[in-house]
Parts: sequence; C-alpha cells; structure tokens
Amino acid sequence: MADKNANRQELIIKTAMQLFAVKGSTSTSMQEIAELCGISKGSLYLVFKSKEELERSIYMHCLRMIHDPLQREELQSRSSPREKLRNQVEILLTHVYELREFLQRQFQELAGKGGNEVPEWIRKASAPLVLWFQNKLNTLYGPQILPYTGDLFLFADGMLHAFIRLIFGQESQVAISRMADHLVDLLDIVAQGLLTGRQEPLITAGVLESWLNGHEGSRRRSPLQLIKEMRNTLSSAPSDGQPDADDGLESLSILESEFLMPEPRKAIIRGMIANLQAYPAVQGELEALQKLVSPYIPNSCAFLERGAET
Repeated sequence: MADKNANRQELIIKTAMQLFAVKGSTSTSMQEIAELCGISKGSLYLVFKSKEELERSIYMHCLRMIHDPLQREELQSRSSPREKLRNQVEILLTHVYELREFLQRQFQELAGKGGNEVPEWIRKASAPLVLWFQNKLNTLYGPQILPYTGDLFLFADGMLHAFIRLIFGQESQVAISRMADHLVDLLDIVAQGLLTGRQEPLITAGVLESWLNGHEGSRRRSPLQLIKEMRNTLSSAPSDGQPDADDGLESLSILESEFLMPEPRKAIIRGMIANLQAYPAVQGELEALQKLVSPYIPNSCAFLERGAET
C-alpha cells in the first residue's frame, strides 16, 4: 500500500510539473492535473490536500533531485576539494538544464508577481548555502579567505545566474562541462586577487552575519545579541573579584557601536575583547562572540588564549 501511494504521489508531481512547464502553476487547475493523471479530483485531494501543498512537494522533489547527487559528490573520497566543487557545479547546471522548461516558467511567474511570493523553502535555504560556500572557501584557500566570503559568494552566484540564463536561452553552444571549468578557474583568479590586494571586503562581517542569522535558528546569536546578554550580566553581577563593571559596560557600548557601523574597525574590536577578558562572568558569551568574528579578526583568538592562561 505504501509503495502504491508513493507511486501515485510521484505520478501526480511529474504530471503537475509537465502542466506547470506549459501553462504555469497559476493557470493550471487541480482538475486538469487529475484528468491527465487518469484519477478523480477527489483522489487527487486524498494525496495532496491543497494546490499549495502540491506546489511545495514539487519544489522539494526538485530540490532532492539536485541535492542527492551533490551530496554523493561531496562524499567522494577520491576527488580533491577543487574537483568536488567543479563537479558539483556541473551537476547543478545539468539538472537545471533537465528542468529548464519547468523552472523557466516558475521564474517568469515569480517575476510577474514582483518576487513577493518566493517560496519559504527558498528563503530558508539561503543561509545554509552561504555557510556551505564559506566552508568550501576555507577548504580551498585557507582561513585567510574567509573575510571575502560575501564578495566571492556574490561573484559565484552571479556567474551561476548568468550560466542559467544561457541554458534557458537555448541559443548557447557552450557545454555545461566548460561552464563548470570556467567558473572554478575564475573563482581561483578572483580569490587570489583578493588575497594579494588585501583590499577591504565589500560585504562586511556585519552584513555576512545578517545573511547567516537564519541558519541553525535560535542556536546562532548575532554579535549584538551577545553584547546585550553581556551587558545584562555585568549590570547584575556582584562586584567581588572583578574590576568595576562600568569599565566593562563602556567596552560593550564601544563594541556595539562598532558592529553597527558599515565597516567595523578591527583594532577597536580587538581592544574591547581584550578589556572584557577581565570579567569572568561574561566569558561564555565572549567566547561565542570570538567565534563569530574570528574569521575577520584572527588575532582575537590570541586575546582569548591569553585570558584563559591568566
């Protein structure tokens, strides 16, 4: 019975995708889907309670089609990190090509709605994607590249969108394998240029943190949340065995001001982290803060290590 239900669900999803590719989801009725499947409308609603539920299942079906081979490539032990990334780009673009009629129609409908009805799963997927890309960069180029995570993410995302437009246009004679090679080659060149030039990142630590805030839900706290928690702790902690809380509160205020700036100053953040080492009551939050800023201010680790030794 379970296999029969699964087969029927798959039939409905694939049939709906065919209709959506031709007419769009808005112009396709559940009655049309049921008729093309050779089932009654009532039977269709026994599988999917609403059109919205069917649309969510279609999106998840597409996501699994792409995610599963990407994950298999990630676990491929015989490939180098660079080879894995190159192969994953080819896998992604190949599946976009296979789904191009359906995806192109969906993008057209989203554009017609002004982009205000982007599926929730797409919005939720953005933060884990940035985090995955950050880990890839660390593996490929080392921790010194991490301050440029946002810049390189925008670059790679823009290149992928350009390739997808070529695929949708159908007039391109560029092979997908060449697109994958080209993207990874350009990523190497841009990453090396950023490291050599040592210019300030366009996407600051604060902006990148706001992108990542959606990942891991409540387990991940922003720098401003941690500062607020430390301020509450210092305001209520007994003064025995630690310096005057006013000095710590002033350091927290300076830190808060820096994180609200478009380009926080590294020297100021290092200095305030060093000052707060004198307050044992806030060490847990301070360590969490250090983990958030360490990719951008590597020397902050040394402050924590010295504080732990004393």
